[in-house]
Amino acid sequence: MTARKVLMHSKQPNLLMTRRCVTPDEAGLVFHLIGVILAAGRGQRLSSDINLEEIGPKCLLPIDDCTLLERMVADLVSLDVGTITIVVGYRAELVQRACTMLEKEYGADFNLVRNDDYLSTNTAYSLHIGLAGAHGEAVILNGDLLYDRAILNDVVKAHQTTIAVDTAKPLTEESFKVRIVNNRIEEMGKAVPVERATGEFIGISKIVGRDIGAAKCLLEALAADDPNTYYDFIYQSLSEDGDLAYSLTNDLKWTEIDDISDLRYAKSIAGIIAAQR
Repeated sequence: MTARKVLMHSKQPNLLMTRRCVTPDEAGLVFHLIGVILAAGRGQRLSSDINLEEIGPKCLLPIDDCTLLERMVADLVSLDVGTITIVVGYRAELVQRACTMLEKEYGADFNLVRNDDYLSTNTAYSLHIGLAGAHGEAVILNGDLLYDRAILNDVVKAHQTTIAVDTAKPLTEESFKVRIVNNRIEEMGKAVPVERATGEFIGISKIVGRDIGAAKCLLEALAADDPNTYYDFIYQSLSEDGDLAYSLTNDLKWTEIDDISDLRYAKSIAGIIAAQR
């Protein structure tokens, strides 16, 4: 495997990774699919309107009597995902309690990884520690998502490293935008001008086995350079050879839940999403 260059968001350094990353197939390991749910964050914007101290992290938000976490677990189990790793931090004990019940309900195999530095780190560090023991394929979900299951199905079925992108939703300054040119991500992040963006990365992705070693190295470099950055930027580097795939949402419903308006929208589309299951 050739060394990959890490393309950062705002600083834009040319950080060349000189350490060679060993892929799972080179190490003689068997690929298997795991799920990774990122749920360490505190949800600061939403906490001004919702008592998250009582509810827990956003993955435990109940919508139509079912938490976001339960929906994700049910979907991952139905797609034959093996172990489900959940990176926890804020009110981790509430996630652990929920997982005890979900294990009985769905027969899920959980691996809870603690990010004790959740107040000073972001998703790059959380995914870095969440993938530490991974050797095969991984499907990754942000823990604050409500989505049409068909979006996840398409990503899981892909044979390449894949990210889900919404090219139809109106973009805002807060959208995590991507600009895709010739199948490569030329720009990525909230700072990308709306008029230049192809769409929004929605926080559902899959890393196939041949890329997992490179992804882990990229995450290590990202987290070391800036612990408070996003894992999403590894896909810009992984797109350099043109092999990254983009699964378009095609007007299927989804939302992340960052604030109270997002939560209201999630409740408004929950019935539509449930009808598609």
